[in-house]
Amino acid sequence: MEGRRWFAVRLHLHYLGMPRPSRQMALIRDVADTQMGLITSAQLRELGVHSGTTSRRDVGGMWTRVLPGVHLVGGGHPSRLQREAGALLYAGPTGLITGLTGVRHFGVRAVRLQELGDDHPERPEPIHVLVSHERRRVSTGYVRVERTRRYPEDVVRRDGLVLAPLARAVGDAVRRLRRPGDIRALVTEVVQRRLVDVAALQDELDRGQRRGSALFRDAMSLVSEGVWSSPEADLAELFRVGGFHNVVYNATLVDGTGRFVSICDAWMDDVGLAVEVDSVEHHTTPDGFARTLKRNTRYASLGVIVVAVLPSDLGSRPSGVLADVARAHSAAAARPRPDVHVSTDPRYSSGREGWRWGA
Repeated sequence: MEGRRWFAVRLHLHYLGMPRPSRQMALIRDVADTQMGLITSAQLRELGVHSGTTSRRDVGGMWTRVLPGVHLVGGGHPSRLQREAGALLYAGPTGLITGLTGVRHFGVRAVRLQELGDDHPERPEPIHVLVSHERRRVSTGYVRVERTRRYPEDVVRRDGLVLAPLARAVGDAVRRLRRPGDIRALVTEVVQRRLVDVAALQDELDRGQRRGSALFRDAMSLVSEGVWSSPEADLAELFRVGGFHNVVYNATLVDGTGRFVSICDAWMDDVGLAVEVDSVEHHTTPDGFARTLKRNTRYASLGVIVVAVLPSDLGSRPSGVLADVARAHSAAAARPRPDVHVSTDPRYSSGREGWRWGA
């Protein structure tokens, strides 16, 4: 508070020679320019602008009230980034953006539902904000305020905002999501892309609220089984429903001489059957297409039956995928098992290219 008052005093001295309304508006714009065009009622009072509509019109016209006590200088509809900055100004000095909004600022691609509110300024997407437990703030407008006794110590500053660390943001997001597929997509992506350590996510799961954590726990269970991507998680869930239990995910396969064969998305070791989730996007690049052809040639030379699945098939025809796998499993069981085995040699799995998102 003292720092803000001293800043205001210095600005007053700088603009002392101007007419009072012009000087006041210049002071307001200087403050707003540091806050993405936003200013709070408390800051306006420090600059000598009272809360009445007339006084604000006198110093610069009608402004947009973004949230209680938060105004957009210059009017109009705030951008998404301005809405997020406004949420922090409303929350006060301990405010942190978390949940789906926070996750997006770390570059997570799975949270596509976040884009829905962008084109609807009258119905902006909710923004989840953490505040320390002693801070008396309530949810209002598009801001969902959560008071917490587990206030993060290692806050992140990015895009001009203050964010909860990614593990906390993921935890806060998944506890409020309702569709298992969305949760699996979020958890597996941040792990597969190494955006956050599995240990940090597990710690968040163990220390966080138990309410709403069941699907989070299921997603972490899949990660512990070696599932690295959302489509692989969907496949694993489908196999559970279909009764296929002897499956190793992201298995490093070698032949009888120890030569590398493949890193298989899902390997049924009892019969030597490979299930690969191959995206259209992956095959639009020459390198991706060539790698897939070479992989399938290695499988064929060793007598491995391969079931190729599109990620979109897992959602559009799950029963068809199960039927395809069941038929292939029966065929694999009817012939001698190929001399292909799971290896734990780290030389083969290090540096594997991340799974490409696509249909």
